Amino acid sequence: MSRKKHRGEDTWALIRESLDDFRPAQLAARLREYLAPRLASGPRHADERSRRALLEGVDALLSEHAGAWYTHGFHGDLPQGAPSEPGVEGHIERILSTLGVAHEWLCTLDTYFRSVALPPDDEDRAAVLSDAVRRVLELTSEAHGEEEAWPPHAHLGLGWLLESQGIRRTERLEQALHEALADFTRAAPSPEEARRAADTIALAAVKEESAGRYRDEGVS
Repeated sequence: MSRKKHRGEDTWALIRESLDDFRPAQLAARLREYLAPRLASGPRHADERSRRALLEGVDALLSEHAGAWYTHGFHGDLPQGAPSEPGVEGHIERILSTLGVAHEWLCTLDTYFRSVALPPDDEDRAAVLSDAVRRVLELTSEAHGEEEAWPPHAHLGLGWLLESQGIRRTERLEQALHEALADFTRAAPSPEEARRAADTIALAAVKEESAGRYRDEGVS
């Protein structure tokens, strides 16, 4: 999965602009063309190397044809193992189901990000941003709360929130994100935990914005 970009890089604009590129029917046709000859002998009897090669091939196909939202926004795992419905169609159904959940989450984030309006005053800005952070945590929990990879998804979603609001993801801000989410190892946070994390992240973001303005003024 080397094509995926790491968090900390500016990727939200690319994701947002490509969300309409998700066309399940066309992907199903391409997956069918790719998988049919490779699953002819039966996936249950494939060794680990063959299964890994198959997944890498599917990932490469999706990276080429699903859109930039997949390349930059899909950070889950493609389905592995034997599907409940054997054969090519069973694999395609599971892959598209997994992609559908990820794509729906990204669309939900996009809709919410567009509704956020940060005021210029630092105190008001921190309060509104804190509310936005909590909402992103809620949306991520609804989409991925049952997964072990919930914390990385939360980090990604919050990073994209910051990008969508034009906030630079500096090293110090990334560290604040990491520390604020460090205790959320598996389960989604309680409302109180989410509030504390949101306040910490929002305050760090506003402080970094202020520091950046002072640096820019000093240069000019």
